[in-house]
Amino acid sequence: MSVVPSIDELDVAWLSRHLDLVGATDLEVTSVGQGQVANCYRLRIHHDAGTSSVIAKVPSNDDVSRSTATLQRLYQREVSFYQYLAPSIATRTPRCYFAERDERDNFLLLLEDLSPSAVIDQFVGISPGTARAGLAALAGLHGPTHARSELHDVAWLRGVSEELRPLYSAVLPILFDQFIERYDARIGESLRSMVLALKERLSLFSEYVTPFPCVTHGDFRTDNLLIDACDGAVAIAVVDWQTVGVGSPLLDVAYFLATSLTPEDCAREEFGLLDYYLVKLNDYGVDVPAEVARHEFSRYTLQPIVMLVAASVIVEQTERGDEMFLAMIERAVIAATRWDAINELERHAVS
Repeated sequence: MSVVPSIDELDVAWLSRHLDLVGATDLEVTSVGQGQVANCYRLRIHHDAGTSSVIAKVPSNDDVSRSTATLQRLYQREVSFYQYLAPSIATRTPRCYFAERDERDNFLLLLEDLSPSAVIDQFVGISPGTARAGLAALAGLHGPTHARSELHDVAWLRGVSEELRPLYSAVLPILFDQFIERYDARIGESLRSMVLALKERLSLFSEYVTPFPCVTHGDFRTDNLLIDACDGAVAIAVVDWQTVGVGSPLLDVAYFLATSLTPEDCAREEFGLLDYYLVKLNDYGVDVPAEVARHEFSRYTLQPIVMLVAASVIVEQTERGDEMFLAMIERAVIAATRWDAINELERHAVS
């Protein structure tokens, strides 16, 4: 068997060795989740002590999605997160029983099965109470990793970002044009205008350096949260660490609130939620002044637009994927307009 076995190569003997199971006799494999960049399966193994269940995460079967993942080092980043970082943060993640990747970018993660969890659709949006739980989880990531330059500089974190920066600078404007072309008939004028305005200012967006660097999740939203996991025993757990990087903590906060709350709840609750997050971050000894936080929050309401406009044209296209991308981008456009985010970019450029 390969050092990194495929989902088809997994059998009860291999799983017994890596999960310390005795007398395993049968294996059931069921596809779970709706990810577009990787595939997940629930493995139920019957053995002498009963039945154990784990989640296996493996590369996508789609050539476009897999090429995108390889180009952006998504599999490398997630495997490295579980190998090196997950045990040292306060954020609840699934326990990892196996994490390996080979030189051909095949990978396998065996993760704790935290089902059942509450099903909260990305389109419906979360409650302000759930948003507070998510912000506390973000503080548990950002606080312990704040200003840790020895961590930030490792190859699979900052090294990946630095290596990809020239590529992003060259390719992002093209992806913005492809987005407008693909979804032209489905987007309104306000969304189109924001995308085009941001396209012309991508360098202003990417060149900013926060004074409060930490490890960021990069795609912190409803679909990547297990809420009331293990039938309520775990309040919230965070999954899908493929876009982990180094940057401003407000990148994750703005991305989360702008895409995961309804626009109405976001407008009504965002100041209180931002203040709540700063208090939770301060619990880890990190004091970000409210004024700085609000400026960075304004800037990073644009993060979902940058990320999702690009993602929508470089991963496998599905009906749900299209609906999800457009809904989240529209929410981010509403938030970015309210926060005058384009002017925030320009003010920083001349200050």
